[in-house]
Amino acid sequence: MTKPRLLFFFTGLPEYESLFTIACRLKIRGKVAPVCFSPLEVLWREPRLRSLVATSGLEVMFRPNRWLKLFPKRWLRRGDAVVTMVDPTIDSSSSRSRSQAMLELGTPTIFVQHGVIQSKFNLNDDCRDIHYRSRLLLTFEDLIKPEVLSEETRANIRKVGFIKPVLFPPRAPSKPLPDHDRAVLLCHSFRWAGRYGEGDITRFYNLVEQSAAENPRTLFIVRSHRGKSRAPYRAQDQALARVPNVVFSNAHEGPLKGMMMTDVLGLADICISTASTAILDSVYMNRPTAVYENDQPVFRKLPNIDSVESLAAFLSQPGTADIAAVQAHYGNVSENIDTACDVIEATMKSL
Repeated sequence: MTKPRLLFFFTGLPEYESLFTIACRLKIRGKVAPVCFSPLEVLWREPRLRSLVATSGLEVMFRPNRWLKLFPKRWLRRGDAVVTMVDPTIDSSSSRSRSQAMLELGTPTIFVQHGVIQSKFNLNDDCRDIHYRSRLLLTFEDLIKPEVLSEETRANIRKVGFIKPVLFPPRAPSKPLPDHDRAVLLCHSFRWAGRYGEGDITRFYNLVEQSAAENPRTLFIVRSHRGKSRAPYRAQDQALARVPNVVFSNAHEGPLKGMMMTDVLGLADICISTASTAILDSVYMNRPTAVYENDQPVFRKLPNIDSVESLAAFLSQPGTADIAAVQAHYGNVSENIDTACDVIEATMKSL
């Protein structure tokens, strides 16, 4: 009997982090045949992917990214359904031509949540009654804002828990870091237009600068989403970079150049982040974790940092962060991946 074919497009590191292990597990289980594609360019950005793929037993077809984008229907016809991290009806990313092709071909899709907070999915300020065409939606938890999605869409949701494993052991920085007694990683998502304004950004950078001055033996590592420098906070980055015990985790320059979130967490003793998946990355690496100015109904078991005083209190007693409760809420990653495979296999069988 022919196995149903499930397409995976590992376009970049986010897809590898969230989907690769699911594809591997499905292949081992043997009920679904993963058909995997990835742009060659991603191997240049993260060379460790070569050995990851080579030792996984999973066959991945590498092609230039322009080919995968230019002829989307050619690749889509090689499978019976597609796993995606954005529903094709709302895709505005660089892969939207593939999503449009899915709609035109009527290709069934399986949506996998990849961020604890996602626009047009569970954001406080999202519009309401959004319809997804995906046959199945896999989520980390019960919807925190159910009214965002249509009733028909909600009927296709299956809660599986957090499904993002650590892909690689943390690697060392390319250059020595300033001497320090402990390291605090501070992550932010200020790229998110509409969610954060100029005042939010200014408060964050003032807090880091003042805390660094008060804790000269603490190294403060500042990381934006995916380590990318963007115009709304570039001037603040440049000013804060002059502080001797502050370094930046930047994707393209500096001593932490090209390091993944889990690499940087390997250097950190404590993590503080705006409400985002960075919190879960930290919690699952067992780092004491707090939320900076929590603006979403998540992570209520963790300390909220909204001032220099609250940051000082957390740094003095990091054990107040109940990371065990967060892990219990989102579940065991390996077991969650098996649960995801169960429902994916059942969906593929029903097509």
